[in-house]
Amino acid sequence: MEFFHQYNLLFTNMEWYVIVCLILGLVLLFIEIFQPGFGFFGISGFILLALSLILRAIFRQPEDNALMQVFQLLLFEFLIVGAVFAFFLIANKKKWLKRTLFTQEETAVDPDYSDGTANFKALVGKTGVTLTDLRPAGKAVIDNVTYDVVAENFFIDKNTEITVKSVEGVKISVQSKSE
Repeated sequence: MEFFHQYNLLFTNMEWYVIVCLILGLVLLFIEIFQPGFGFFGISGFILLALSLILRAIFRQPEDNALMQVFQLLLFEFLIVGAVFAFFLIANKKKWLKRTLFTQEETAVDPDYSDGTANFKALVGKTGVTLTDLRPAGKAVIDNVTYDVVAENFFIDKNTEITVKSVEGVKISVQSKSE
């Protein structure tokens, strides 16, 4: 019964500045949950929530059990933040937020290619000649264009015919044509 009595006193005897820190900290954490980014809002939110715990422990009434109330307030904060985070995860999975700014369904950019990354997928299967020894990286000419390539089998001599086996981003993996 003491637990519920202290829980009642936790919010009844709470000073206004503790309430401001608690609410502002929760709001900043919610902003960070829904719009993750630099981390300013999340870090500020955690600092304000910790400050609310410290202030609640320092500025208390004589009938308050400070240790119990700090743990109760900490539990309250974790439950609120956890519930909002769980709601966001479930809502995102079930597409409840698909018409909001919180999620982005489709983009106009191909997920395997962007303007900042050259697309070398068309080179797979093509042949060329090494310009340098590949130990395992070096240069090769494929379709009269020089590329930085990586040998799949660690070493290929200069002036050896090669075949492009795979492309991962800008990494062009080649193999000796004789293999």
